[in-house]
Amino acid sequence: MNLRYTPKAPFESAVSLQASQLIVLGIFCFALVLAGGSSRFDASQIAVLRPLAALLLIPALWFLGREDLRRAPVVLALLGLWLVWMVVQLIPLPSDLWHQLPGREAIRDLDVIAGQDEVSRPISFAPFRGWNSVLAMIVPLSALLIALAFKLSSRQLLLLVAAFGVLDAALGLLQVLGGAQSPLYFYSITNRGFPVGIFANENHSALLSAMTLVILARLGLSAATAMDARWLRLAYVPAFILVLLAILISGSRVGLLFALMALGAGVTMAWLEKWGGARQSGRQASASDGRVNRWLPAFALAVMLGLIVAFLVLERTPAFEDLFARSSFEDLRWSIWPFLKGMMQTHWLLGTGFGSFDRVYQIYEPTDLLMRSYVNQAHNDWAQIVIEGGLPAVAIVSATLIWLGSSVYSIWSHGKARAVFWIAVLALLCAASLVDYPFRTPVFQSLGLWLMLVVADDKNG
Repeated sequence: MNLRYTPKAPFESAVSLQASQLIVLGIFCFALVLAGGSSRFDASQIAVLRPLAALLLIPALWFLGREDLRRAPVVLALLGLWLVWMVVQLIPLPSDLWHQLPGREAIRDLDVIAGQDEVSRPISFAPFRGWNSVLAMIVPLSALLIALAFKLSSRQLLLLVAAFGVLDAALGLLQVLGGAQSPLYFYSITNRGFPVGIFANENHSALLSAMTLVILARLGLSAATAMDARWLRLAYVPAFILVLLAILISGSRVGLLFALMALGAGVTMAWLEKWGGARQSGRQASASDGRVNRWLPAFALAVMLGLIVAFLVLERTPAFEDLFARSSFEDLRWSIWPFLKGMMQTHWLLGTGFGSFDRVYQIYEPTDLLMRSYVNQAHNDWAQIVIEGGLPAVAIVSATLIWLGSSVYSIWSHGKARAVFWIAVLALLCAASLVDYPFRTPVFQSLGLWLMLVVADDKNG
């Protein structure tokens, strides 16, 4: 008996879901939009988001079947290993062993002076932050189990991610129109005056917009074969333009670069779809589909390039102007890099504990970088993973990247355009993590797991 998960058809209407499932999915997405865009541990919104996500685990587990877990066993295993290591970092160790760990010398000396050298402590420098990080995983875990239990197809998941991106872009445009004091900003600590959308950070919004461009390109190019509804097929190009506009008015320099990457990936995918379709034996396209395939990609590309040129000429691209107005080496993220290297060299074995970065950074922070604002993240998530998670976390991330790479390699044999899609998405996420911390937000944690499910489906053909 073959119990391997078989993906659904490319597009199935949400009507196929039960009414209760639609309600649960809608509540989860609504809560994620309103309260999942900040990486701060003390954001007031998480007081609502996490308990709600925990409650939604109940219907997810109710509908979850054994065969659903076979859809993406690797994804579940990797997430499980990550959670296990987070908890292990919080287990108290004997004082003698703890004092021998790297980077604990100063604390050991203080313990001796205070007469507390027999106190047991966990690996984490900030156990409270560690438990906070463990509890934060309730949100992405709910996202994963809801998708599995409700048997959301690959196309449904991509449409959900695209919906998040389009909504983020539309909200960002309204925020700019409303000015820095617009009530549409969800977080008190945010980039006011810029299109942050559902996030607190403009770079995170720009990254989601760039990813959405690539996803919309894939959805639009496969709309005919996937038998999308007519209104949905007509919505892809306007949605694409809306998201591109949000990136162009953003103040994010990396967002502008990501947009160019996304456009390049979209053009490549369109060319491969046309080239592959013309040579695929046994495939017959209708005359109307042939006309669309001939003129739609070229028309869409001309519109995009025209918008970019117009915004540049009219000086309406803050990110482009900022790219030349300032040297990137003046950014704080480059100033703290030498100290991040020192932290990695000291704590690479077991890490300092998830969520502890800003507390540990204060030990290494030089006086000449002290300022009114403070560094709460490393602005380089790859480095922060090494610092907080140590070698075990690096091993889990490496296993994830190896699985993703092998999956994309397998997908290449099924369709080169689809492989280009994944290469573009992974390149955007990996590059963004070099200069920022998108996966510290519940939104990207949840959407990232949904995309990993789509990778698993694509790999299985």
